[in-house]
Amino acid sequence: MEFRSERLVLRQATMNDASFIHELLNQDSFKDNIADKQINSLEDAKQYIATAFIEPYKSNTFAPYVVCLRDEARDFKAIGICGLYKRPNLHFPDLGYAFLDEWSGQGFASEAAQVMINYTKDSLKQGYICALTSPKNQRSISLLEKCGFKLATQIIFNKDQGISNLYQLCLLSE
Repeated sequence: MEFRSERLVLRQATMNDASFIHELLNQDSFKDNIADKQINSLEDAKQYIATAFIEPYKSNTFAPYVVCLRDEARDFKAIGICGLYKRPNLHFPDLGYAFLDEWSGQGFASEAAQVMINYTKDSLKQGYICALTSPKNQRSISLLEKCGFKLATQIIFNKDQGISNLYQLCLLSE
């Protein structure tokens, strides 16, 4: 499966993305705002791709995608990830995203998020979508609010990270 927007292509991850995934998940911003996934080698990155990306694709469940620039001159360069996750204790798909620092602040995350929101509403026919973010991650909070999400509550989703903001977006037509 592949999604396209004006500037982006969201495609399924492959083992060829190991170097990109290793770089992304080892950024301080990723570790500070999401989690330290302990991806210390390319082999770790391949294992992560197998479990976090490829298994969900095979199961036809919610899954993350690699976000690439829709620019052939740059060989469709991978700049982030965005997708849907099935989280324990959450009743709705969870929108997640992360981008390489050099590509942050240019509207790519909100563009990719909107692609996933539209997919969730139009193809998956879900009535709601949620998102988790750290209360200190102002960039993510701003992005979610820009996309129409509202703060629902604060929860302890991951004891290692403490309190998270839980946002919801109603996709039901009024």
